[in-house]
Amino acid sequence: MKCSGCQTESKDLNYYTCSNSSCKDVYCSTCSKTPTMSTSRQKLWVCPSCCAKTKKGGDNTNTPIRGSNESSNLNVAPRNKPIAPPSQKNEENSGNELKELTGEVRRLTQLISSLKDKLDEATQSLSKCHVRLEELASSMVAADDRIWKLEIRDLELSELKSSVVLLNQQLNSQAQNHLKNEIEISGLPENTNENLNHTVLLISKKIGVELQDREIDWVTRVGPRRLPLSGENKSNFPRPVVVRLLRRSLRDQMIKAAKSRKNLNSSDFDIQGATLKVFLNERLTKENRLLFREARILSKEKNYAYCWINQGNIYVRQKEGKPAKHILCHEDLERVFGDINSKSANP
Repeated sequence: MKCSGCQTESKDLNYYTCSNSSCKDVYCSTCSKTPTMSTSRQKLWVCPSCCAKTKKGGDNTNTPIRGSNESSNLNVAPRNKPIAPPSQKNEENSGNELKELTGEVRRLTQLISSLKDKLDEATQSLSKCHVRLEELASSMVAADDRIWKLEIRDLELSELKSSVVLLNQQLNSQAQNHLKNEIEISGLPENTNENLNHTVLLISKKIGVELQDREIDWVTRVGPRRLPLSGENKSNFPRPVVVRLLRRSLRDQMIKAAKSRKNLNSSDFDIQGATLKVFLNERLTKENRLLFREARILSKEKNYAYCWINQGNIYVRQKEGKPAKHILCHEDLERVFGDINSKSANP
């Protein structure tokens, strides 16, 4: 089949014939451009030559559509509408769009660069946080170990304190047991050339106890010497006299007899100085003396009827018929009298 458009022999099976009854020219699919048309339009298709004759009213055989047989240019295509060159306005629009696109790409590049920098900073910060967390974990382990050691140390200290308190109580008990043969006499005026052995013998005779000089181990005043106060017949309270006897039973007998004589005073023994009441008591250690003093103060505040000493031991009793309570330490005062820190009376 020879195409009337390109004047070449074509083996194309898709050829198309002009619908004009007076033409009947055959064109290949490339020259006719009918494959892009619908089937109904293909049936009504008119070749370019017939179209030219119809529009211009004459023969248009010299158009580039057909060409002569002697022409060597065989690649003749059907006449198409020329493509108009792009206008200046379109070029400017394209240039502006390109500039905007370039600007957007530049901004995106800067944003990506900034995000990359921030990501690097975040990575470094996370690395530092990781190192810090490891240090904190190590510190917590060390702190836990230290706390555990401190708890063990506190337990040991508590045990040691309990042991020290127990040892002090034992030492105080032994010291008090060593004083069980001694009597403390208070209220005897102090003179320069006094004879304390003779005074003790007079006191024993006054209270009705037979005491001989050989039964006295030693007699002395205890405590620092006190200076007399200024003024006539005024002096400080004299230092107590301590008597150590060879027999404990004799000491107990003298203390019991002195308690029955409530109005015993220094004028009964012809001692120079101010007239003072004389008391005979068991001698106590310093700890027991302070504890007994505090127990007497609390007994008055808490309305306890009795507070006394027996064989170096301190006892209190709320009233007649109630059991006696033994006071060994300050903890016993809290146990017996309750809260001893809120004392209303002054000692």
